[in-house]
Amino acid sequence: MRYVKMLGLAAIAAAALMAFVGASTASATVLCKTPGTGETTGTTCAPGWAYEAGQTFHAVFEPTEAVPKAKLTTSFKNIECSKSTVHGHLENEGSATETVKVEITTLTFEECNCEVKVVHPGTLTIHWIPDTHNGTVTVDEAEVTATCSTIFGNVHCIYNTGAGISIGDLTGGNPATMDIEENNIPRLTTNSLCAEKAKWDAHYEVTEPKPLYVTDHT
Repeated sequence: MRYVKMLGLAAIAAAALMAFVGASTASATVLCKTPGTGETTGTTCAPGWAYEAGQTFHAVFEPTEAVPKAKLTTSFKNIECSKSTVHGHLENEGSATETVKVEITTLTFEECNCEVKVVHPGTLTIHWIPDTHNGTVTVDEAEVTATCSTIFGNVHCIYNTGAGISIGDLTGGNPATMDIEENNIPRLTTNSLCAEKAKWDAHYEVTEPKPLYVTDHT
């Protein structure tokens, strides 16, 4: 019985250690002024080269052949905008155990085919992708409303990303770029004509900070 108990305790301890290591690995991200180095590409940001808390983050929508407009695609209506910006600042520097976050203070959509308003810009979190200079981008609680003219009159829809939904990737470079491609933005309870979920597509160029590379730690 004592042997069985010891095995059980050992198993619990091992599981806890694996969970801790896994969490630490997943949460490690630093934004760097130069490409990361190390045995694995992009692992280490050189001392003094990490962007610190308070650093401005600014990204501007850039049309591409594949994504000529920032678009929210739904089964009801495609909402398209010619201009969009993401502006905020780094909440923290990040580290080997802490993921860097960007508090978005301004999120805009302009020259749209519907009236689009941002209720809450949300927070971006960037997760380093191993063996690259890039990161996966998640967003918390961004909320946008759209009022569209239809044959049924004006239809008002509200979409909220919820907590920690993955929306695309940030590709490190000079400048860095951010590609949004998410087809799971859920609808809040609004007009029944609004689609239950929407797909957000947009290509942004990060104009500040510049250059920008995603690394694991300093």
